[in-house]
Amino acid sequence: MKGRHTSLDKSLKPSIRWIEHLSPISKVILGFSKACRHRYPPGHIRFKRDMDGGIKVNGYSGNGVIDIFLKISPIEQREFIKLEILDRFALKH
Repeated sequence: MKGRHTSLDKSLKPSIRWIEHLSPISKVILGFSKACRHRYPPGHIRFKRDMDGGIKVNGYSGNGVIDIFLKISPIEQREFIKLEILDRFALKH
């Protein structure tokens, strides 16, 4: 693991660990957490938007939503990361 995510909900830890093991990810930065209801299962990660140097994603836990920034190096791998997240966390109805 590249950092100690002690403030992270236990349902999100395996998802963050999986993201950290993707080779283009150089850093995972946890943002603000909001306690709210949502329709996603605990541990779900969803792409939010492109940013300079990486992407923003939302992490969903049993307690709410947390903003997460994924620093990508080299940035040319951004689309690869987005496809990997989409493939792993696609909702199956």
